[in-house]
Amino acid sequence: MDAMLARLKETFDPSTIEAIRGPASLYGGLIVGFILGVALQKGRLCKYDVVSGMFRMQDFTFWRVGTPLLMIGMVLIYFFNDIGAVELYVPKTVVLAQLFGGVLFGAGLSISGYCPAIAAGALGEGALDAFVTMAGIVGGSMLYAEMYDGSKLDRIVSFIDLGRVTFPEIFLVFNHWFFIMAFVFMCVLFLIGISMYDGFLKASFYVVDKVEEKLGSARAERRKHPR
Repeated sequence: MDAMLARLKETFDPSTIEAIRGPASLYGGLIVGFILGVALQKGRLCKYDVVSGMFRMQDFTFWRVGTPLLMIGMVLIYFFNDIGAVELYVPKTVVLAQLFGGVLFGAGLSISGYCPAIAAGALGEGALDAFVTMAGIVGGSMLYAEMYDGSKLDRIVSFIDLGRVTFPEIFLVFNHWFFIMAFVFMCVLFLIGISMYDGFLKASFYVVDKVEEKLGSARAERRKHPR
């Protein structure tokens, strides 16, 4: 506990904050966070029903907003990396750890209806249930930092470590732009597919509502004029 409190004090020490420079500065993070918050709020992604509806296959707002952002972000990052404006940082690909983390993250997202960024946006909108998610994020992060590193679970899930590789390298694509264009094409097909499925759902619900309305009218008519 003393070591954890010491690290927490060091993190918020004025000299530590002052040492944060460049794009990772607190001012840069504030600006980027503000822009992200506006995008999430205007895209209605900070609503519990929108996120939970994604898992129920009833609301496709999250995919309609997130998929284009993913495509644009991928293209811009590689473009700026190719012209030397940014340096691409590739984290390690640890298969079991990332599968385990993805399942855990997806379970938390589906149960709570919020991910970290969306929970912060929802809390800013006044959604008090997002506070529970934010508390879980902070508490879980502290437990992870204090207990996971060097643990038995860490050694188990770190077994398959592919190193710092990208998908083009894994699939032996000699030019990463071929992979990017294929990815963008698949995303476009995905957006078309969910739009068609959404239209089918709306048409189905409309037909069901009309049938129920007709049946209800017929039952009411029989009650008024019994044989």
